[in-house]
Amino acid sequence: MPKWSSMVSRFLLHMIVSVLATAIMFFGLSSYLFNNSYSDASFNTLRESLRDARRLLEKYQAGDVSMEALRAAVNPALSTDGGFFMLLDQDQRVLAYTESAAPYFTGDTLPSLLAELQSERSATVQKREGHTRVLLMGEKTPEGYVLAGRPTRNFRGAANNFRSRLLLSMSGVLLVVGLAALWAAKRAAKPAQIITEMASRLIDGEQMTVPENLPSREMQEIAAALNYMSRTVAKAIQDLKYEKDTMALVLEGLNEGILAVDDKGGILHENEAAWNLLLGEDSPAYEAVMAALRKDTTEDSWDGRYTEGERVLYFAVSRLPQAGNRRRGTVAMIRDITEQERLERTRYDYVANISHELRTPLSSIRGLGEALRDGVVTEEKDKMRYYNIIAEEATRLSRLVNDLLELSSLQSNPAAFEMETVDPNELIYDLHDRNDSLFVQKGLAFRRSLPEEPLPDIRSNEDRLAQALTIFLDNARKYTPTGGEVTIGAERAGQGIRFFVRDNGIGMDEETQAMAFERFHQAERGRSDKGSGLGLAIAREVLQKMDIAIQVHSELGKGSEFSFIIPLA
Repeated sequence: MPKWSSMVSRFLLHMIVSVLATAIMFFGLSSYLFNNSYSDASFNTLRESLRDARRLLEKYQAGDVSMEALRAAVNPALSTDGGFFMLLDQDQRVLAYTESAAPYFTGDTLPSLLAELQSERSATVQKREGHTRVLLMGEKTPEGYVLAGRPTRNFRGAANNFRSRLLLSMSGVLLVVGLAALWAAKRAAKPAQIITEMASRLIDGEQMTVPENLPSREMQEIAAALNYMSRTVAKAIQDLKYEKDTMALVLEGLNEGILAVDDKGGILHENEAAWNLLLGEDSPAYEAVMAALRKDTTEDSWDGRYTEGERVLYFAVSRLPQAGNRRRGTVAMIRDITEQERLERTRYDYVANISHELRTPLSSIRGLGEALRDGVVTEEKDKMRYYNIIAEEATRLSRLVNDLLELSSLQSNPAAFEMETVDPNELIYDLHDRNDSLFVQKGLAFRRSLPEEPLPDIRSNEDRLAQALTIFLDNARKYTPTGGEVTIGAERAGQGIRFFVRDNGIGMDEETQAMAFERFHQAERGRSDKGSGLGLAIAREVLQKMDIAIQVHSELGKGSEFSFIIPLA
């Protein structure tokens, strides 16, 4: 805060201007009065000198004073103060004069003065001789003419001395008046300074206490009122600041984007989620949301969607409360509903696939059962064939239900699997022995691949590992044509053991690989055995429960490899 307020500055400026104007007027008036007083004194002195000179001239004309005495009286006696004289007879002949008067009566000064005395009894003139100004006075008497003069250099010295003393005195007075004005201004402006300082601190949310032991009762009452106001306003500001900070933290913690603009389209608030969802100011999504915010409509709320590829954004726009006469701005809540849309499509496909998978065996069982019930089939051989079909469809239906229950259990059970020590070598040998006959029946070569040195033990769940590997084996057996080859194995991979199932079957393109682990997805249905399409989805859920990622390498027409890595114990 500045040391002096604007009020103090204006007061001091007005005071200084007023005092200076008064001082200048006083100085001019004093100089004028001094000049007039000094001039009057000079004229009076010259008149007294003329009376003395006139008496000398009368005594000389009467014969009481000789010429020598007259000249002696005019020169030394009457010239001690700088004055000079000249005495003339009636014929204007010089009788006696002061020797110092000669320079002042040169030129036409004497003739003009005498000519003026011809018509007037007395005359006064001023003359400058070099740097000296001279006052001349003459008088005509019955005995002749009397002239007197006086240089004004003494007057200038006295005037200069007077002005110097006057300026010195006025400077002292101005200093005293200035200090008094400064003290008075500070005292008068103190309440304003207190209020200004308190307002500045209150803006920052600080609480300020003003001393109440001020000089006057009025200022004490002001101080008490200001202290009460400071406590009240500071508390209100702190509450507002707390609410603002809390709201900012809440908005920043939301996963939904919040974007608010004023009535002119300027940004009022934008949280980090909005910035991340809209991908910056230059993105098409940002432009779409801003266009919705600036929409010219009378509605209080509206919504919209922005789609870019598979990414879908939903935004709901509402008008802000109106503040006074200002038009209201708008605020948008932005959500990424891509996953929600995907899950909705998955749910729809899931229900549709389940309905389809259940309808097929049920339709077969129903049709065959009705044929047997109505006696359409009479041959014992045909009946047995119908019974076998019904049993196969029932088995397929049972397997589908079991797979659904297994997948549902894996997805809904958050508990981790029980971990145990597993020997990778024994696991591979066991899976190879259990599935070898199945591959032989289909005419496939089934091999195992293990390094010469036994692999170290790992920490995992042996049953779940066997379940995932068995699913990979079943998948390889179904999609490998007769004469093909399937390999199950394990090997060292850095600080872990890599398990894999490799085949040289039909393989998968990129689109099929992306959908391989989706529920009910089956590639090349016409070339595969009947299945539920849930196997790979179950394998993914099993391994995800143990924080294991599945890797798929496949090329269309050249086979596929499913693998995963488990860290060493």
